[in-house]
Amino acid sequence: MHVLPLVLLFIFGACLGSFGSVVISRVPQRKSIGGRSQCPQCRKQIEAYDLLPVLSYAILRGKCRHCGKKISIRYPLLELGSAIAVVFPALLEGYIDPFTISLGIALWLFLLLAVMDGDAKQIPDTVTFPLLFVALGSAVLRGNTAWIAPVIGGGFFFLQWAVSRGRIMGSGDILIGIAMGLLLGTWQHTLIAIGISYIVGAVVVSVLLVRDILSRKDRIAFVPFLFAGTVATFLIGDGLLQFMVP
Repeated sequence: MHVLPLVLLFIFGACLGSFGSVVISRVPQRKSIGGRSQCPQCRKQIEAYDLLPVLSYAILRGKCRHCGKKISIRYPLLELGSAIAVVFPALLEGYIDPFTISLGIALWLFLLLAVMDGDAKQIPDTVTFPLLFVALGSAVLRGNTAWIAPVIGGGFFFLQWAVSRGRIMGSGDILIGIAMGLLLGTWQHTLIAIGISYIVGAVVVSVLLVRDILSRKDRIAFVPFLFAGTVATFLIGDGLLQFMVP
């Protein structure tokens, strides 16, 4: 795989991350994603040359050009995270084609949902449905015609939603489960991803409870753990399957 296409894909992902910052800050508040970006402190419009992903933050040393107030480091981190999410499938597969690009875009949308759930405890349909659409496209491009994986993924969370009457899981988690099945391709990998998500979630939540950062009454954002479980399954899922089924 040539370096230049990979670099261009990385830049594309970083640009998606810059746009993702707008989505994350406005969609949960039901604001339009149109219009120029503003400094959250002085409310002055940010010029185009100050919106270069990662570079602008470094050049401005993490401060607004107008008021000098600090810019949250979350912006460059999201841009870097988005870039990594987009190039991840290409690095994993060893080539760039419509399938790996669509899978990367789907992971970027998944990342946005993880951040929004962590921040605002929301899983907006305006991002979830594009994720489902792109995930479906990646499944078709992969040539996967077995629909048992999304049925297992969505059904797992549907049962919890139905039994708890929405107290444990929301309807958004059902759609995320369907997307996980489409992205991972097989029901075995889907179950592994769900299992990893619960293990990681249990460990993280336990630590936060012990340190009194969370209380037992707080709502736990689960999409970040589902995202982590999905990425981990792409990396180690095949190895775990071989270990469990010699």
